[in-house]
Amino acid sequence: MVEWLTGLPEVLPDVGRALYNFGDPQNLGRGWVGAAIMLLWFGPLTALPLFIAKRTHGTREWVSSTMGVMAGTSFLWWVHGVFPHAWIQFTESNANLLEGTVIPASAGFTIGETRIDIATNLYGVITEGVVGGLMVAGIALTIVVFLRAQRMLPAKTLASGETKPESGGYK
Repeated sequence: MVEWLTGLPEVLPDVGRALYNFGDPQNLGRGWVGAAIMLLWFGPLTALPLFIAKRTHGTREWVSSTMGVMAGTSFLWWVHGVFPHAWIQFTESNANLLEGTVIPASAGFTIGETRIDIATNLYGVITEGVVGGLMVAGIALTIVVFLRAQRMLPAKTLASGETKPESGGYK
């Protein structure tokens, strides 16, 4: 199983080029397009609404709520959709480069002349396992981020002399 590790250093520049070219959907040699798309998405659709939500919190609640939802939706879109999909697309389109060099193709051991395979499709198992790990990490990150945001925002308290309204039931 450790055989795959020996070819790793010499293939890393090819993997870097493949990652750069992965960001170029038309294959025109402009791999920076993928990074630009990420920055353009992150800026106007995540960072700016988050900034506006923070600045308008407490004064213009509807603006703050709308911008917070937009930033949160953008965050969820990337964590639960774009990153796992990009991993699947990258590993499937570059399997000839990654399989057996960066990600092991199979696992097993040899006893005498006999090879005993534990996993013949270890590349597929690892790539799909990473997607599962990304999803679990995304869910955990989402919970942590939303709990921290909930804790940061102050609870609405009653003004002095204000009474708590009765809730539920008929009067």
